[in-house]
Amino acid sequence: MNSSKLNLDVTYYNSNTYNQFFTISMPPSSGYSHFYANGGKVNNWGIESTLSYKLQLKDFLWNSSLTFTMNRNEIKELLDPNTINPITGEKIGNMPYIDVCTNDSYKQRLTEGGSIGDIYVTGLKRDHQGQIYVNPQNGSIQADSENWIKAGNAAPKYNIGWNNTFAYKGISLGVLIDWRIGGVCVSATQAMMDRFGTSEASAEARDNGGVIVNGGLLNPESYYSVVGGGTTGLLAFYTYSATNVRLREMTLGYTLPNKWFNDKLKDVTVSLIGKNLFMFYNKAPFDPELASSTGTYYQGIDYFMMPSLRNIGFSVKLQF
Repeated sequence: MNSSKLNLDVTYYNSNTYNQFFTISMPPSSGYSHFYANGGKVNNWGIESTLSYKLQLKDFLWNSSLTFTMNRNEIKELLDPNTINPITGEKIGNMPYIDVCTNDSYKQRLTEGGSIGDIYVTGLKRDHQGQIYVNPQNGSIQADSENWIKAGNAAPKYNIGWNNTFAYKGISLGVLIDWRIGGVCVSATQAMMDRFGTSEASAEARDNGGVIVNGGLLNPESYYSVVGGGTTGLLAFYTYSATNVRLREMTLGYTLPNKWFNDKLKDVTVSLIGKNLFMFYNKAPFDPELASSTGTYYQGIDYFMMPSLRNIGFSVKLQF
């Protein structure tokens, strides 16, 4: 759709990627920790669209654009069953999954029918009714390190950006708001704070006389020593929605009249620029868009990362 004021651009893509790069773990008895192999098939499809609007009323100008993006990926195939183990010379056979990243209670696992970015976590042992198992003799609970639970995917379901620019007689104001919708993240930082009793949640548990488990109260120190134990804590209890809405950027500028410079300098614009100013909504106890790694894996986990920063700067632009 096209007009002088309203424009809509939509792009749809669908592609298949072959011969991914996998790291396959080896048993310690082999003398090697892992080997590398190529294989697999991943399907990616998505939509990128932009709706823009322009309004001109004498000296007043308003430009607005709304962007929407989504991506879905599905692992169609893992390694070819005929892939050869370089140590034993044997065929690997069918692999139900490949763990590409593990840190205590955190995994990123690839499975056929799953997606790159799937996060798996562990929790507490449960009884045959699905309730948390509490030892009737001493009231203790136990970690279940064998049962891996799919928490979700680190990638967002959708991204929306709304950019507005207002201009009036040399004064301009730009506002960019971002929505990240969906995806999950986990926080080992929160688990460690609970474990050592320095978090708000642990303080509330102490004030309330304990942590509610199966309708009863457990001693906070005993509870959090298990739930927040190990390297990362039991991340099934520290999984959060990564949905957030933020003021991504705001710019206030003024273009000085050319006559001030005898027309030797043109369009001199001074601007005050702020980035990542504040969150309108964020459920996670940290900024879910921070990344622990720049690689494909080890995403969606907070492990004592530095907090995200608010930046405020000043710029001057001019033409000769």
